[in-house]
Amino acid sequence: MKAELKKMKLYLAAAMCICSILSADMPTAASYVNDQRAAPPARLRCSRDHLTSFTGRILAYRRQPGRIYIRIRTDEDTTENFTLRFPRDEDAARNFLMRGEEFKSEDWKRIETRPGRLKPGMRAIVWVCDDGSTPVVDWRPAEQ
Repeated sequence: MKAELKKMKLYLAAAMCICSILSADMPTAASYVNDQRAAPPARLRCSRDHLTSFTGRILAYRRQPGRIYIRIRTDEDTTENFTLRFPRDEDAARNFLMRGEEFKSEDWKRIETRPGRLKPGMRAIVWVCDDGSTPVVDWRPAEQ
C-alpha cells in the first residue's frame, strides 16, 4: 500500500511539473486582450468609463452629405449599426481616423474604391461615447 501511495505521489509530481513547463510563457486571455486593446483617440471628450469601442468587419456603408451609415460585425460576434450625423457642408473625415492617426484626404483611396463605395473586407474600430456625441471611426484597412 505504501509503495502504491509513493508511486501515485511520484506520478502527481511529474504531472504537475509537466503542466508547469507547458504553461510557462503562455499568455493568459487577460494579458492578450490587454496587449491588443487600442488606446482611445485623444479627440474623444468622454472619460473611459463612458466610452465603448466596437472592432470588426464593416458589413454596410453609406456616405451621403451630412450622414454616414455603418453596420459592423464585431469580433465579439455582434452586429452594430451607427449613423454619424454632421452638418452637410462639413467634411465627413472629421469623424474618421486612419490607424489611430488623423484622417487625410488621400486616405479616402485607402478605404473606398470610389466615392461612397467601401473596399471589401474593410475593418474599423468605432468609438462611441455615451453622451450622444458623434462616434469616431478608426479605419483599419488590410496591410499592403
